[in-house]
Amino acid sequence: MSSPLLVEKRSQPADVFLSDGRVIEALVFVAEFAQTYEGPQTVRDLMEEPGDVLPAVDSAGEFILIHKPAVSAMSVLPSDHDLRGYWHETPATLRLTGGHRIDGSLLVEDGSGERLSDAINNARDWIRIRHSDNLIWIRVSALVSARSPEA
Repeated sequence: MSSPLLVEKRSQPADVFLSDGRVIEALVFVAEFAQTYEGPQTVRDLMEEPGDVLPAVDSAGEFILIHKPAVSAMSVLPSDHDLRGYWHETPATLRLTGGHRIDGSLLVEDGSGERLSDAINNARDWIRIRHSDNLIWIRVSALVSARSPEA
């Protein structure tokens, strides 16, 4: 029997980049609907939910709690809602806390500026970068450096 206060969630595979340098392969749990817009919950929404811990299941099948402030980035297969909005891509290499290096195409929100520095400075808390088939949500406060080959 389910409680009317609980929200059903589905598992989504993710690589969780931690500020101590580790990467945890995990299943995280997202809702079929977001609280503030029409459509499913994204990883960004999940990270911005109240609470300091992120429930997950690690690659060994163990239930774990990850301290949200320790998450530098999270890589997932993108959904249509992850890619909603108006943006253009710009190549970038990002270095994060923990020594993580991510190369890919930064999804720059239209109207946030053309320069890499504008795109990062005008972002709220998270930026997105496309890396191969994955979309990586990156916590802006976890950025150590960013460079663009076009600069």
